[in-house]
Amino acid sequence: MNSKWGTYPWFIEHGADLIHPADLEAFKQEANSSKVFECIEESDYITLKYNNNCYRVRHKLFKLVPAPKYYFGEIVKIKKNEEEAIITDIMWHYDKQEHYYLISIRDKKSQRDTWNQNFCNR
Repeated sequence: MNSKWGTYPWFIEHGADLIHPADLEAFKQEANSSKVFECIEESDYITLKYNNNCYRVRHKLFKLVPAPKYYFGEIVKIKKNEEEAIITDIMWHYDKQEHYYLISIRDKKSQRDTWNQNFCNR
């Protein structure tokens, strides 16, 4: 299976039955309507991976988005100041229909959202 990427905009109001019982508590902590997950397996449940964490969920809420240009842990340079940063989160902006990233610089999470065009490869 080729990787599929997408959001899973789940909230408890959607029902706990959409999340595998063994993954429910951990997914409650990860759930966010903008996070971009990689779908790595499909069966009765689909397995979504976010960084190093995997969750089994029902397919119902999975919304496809394009694969991100940058991946978790990838080192990029910020164009503005040539500073190196590490991708820590991959998010989806619904209005702009594009990815944005949360980054860490010198082991500190940045407080700003960063877009594809703000990076250049190392």
